[in-house]
Amino acid sequence: MARGLLTVDRGNTTLDCMLHGTVPRRQRLEPSAGALSRWLGSDRPDAAIGLTVVAGGLDPARLELAAAGVALRIVGADVPCPLPLDYETPHTLGADRWVGALAAFRRHGAAVVVDCGTATTVNGIDATGTFRGGPIAPSVPSMVAGMAQLTPALPRARRDEVLQMPPRSSAAAVDAGVVLGWCGAVERLVHDMRNALGGEPAVVVTGGNADLLLRWGRLGCRHEPDLVHHGLALLAGGVVP
Repeated sequence: MARGLLTVDRGNTTLDCMLHGTVPRRQRLEPSAGALSRWLGSDRPDAAIGLTVVAGGLDPARLELAAAGVALRIVGADVPCPLPLDYETPHTLGADRWVGALAAFRRHGAAVVVDCGTATTVNGIDATGTFRGGPIAPSVPSMVAGMAQLTPALPRARRDEVLQMPPRSSAAAVDAGVVLGWCGAVERLVHDMRNALGGEPAVVVTGGNADLLLRWGRLGCRHEPDLVHHGLALLAGGVVP
């Protein structure tokens, strides 16, 4: 059974897959051999396109799809970037950054895209469709891991707690410091990127930790959890609303 287009986003820690169709389905998988085939089951896509921030990170998926007669095109290797890049080191630019910016630009014009993944990227695309770069910052998980390593006497921060202000225990203090500190850093980076782009660029938030920014942050933003998959579909020639 054919089910349209498969888009795959291989991040630092997960394999994020979306099977487009009348009723799209999406799942974050462990990036291990066989995971994609097990998730697809009897659904064989007509075409597949993906990106990876890890060298060779899509090799297992490519082999699995090839065995099913489906070629996986990889962005950056098989599919070039269609955007002008105002970036000094384009060879170091992760494809996930400009793919998200492409999708945001098609929908909103000039935009600042906050991708809340294992790292937090704040990417700008101006009114001409030029990718202008942007800062890369720690994520909440990386801040939690860093504090756990460097300050082992403190409680480990918990991402899903209800935050107190003022915090009245060491555990609550670490929770609030990490989550609200991260939100504040993101807000400052977005503010400065919007000023650098000029005008009133849209602010678009995506990624696996976006829920924290939406819950505790103060950004006026659009949440588009499938943004990178929409960008991949655009590159594949798909129709994205």
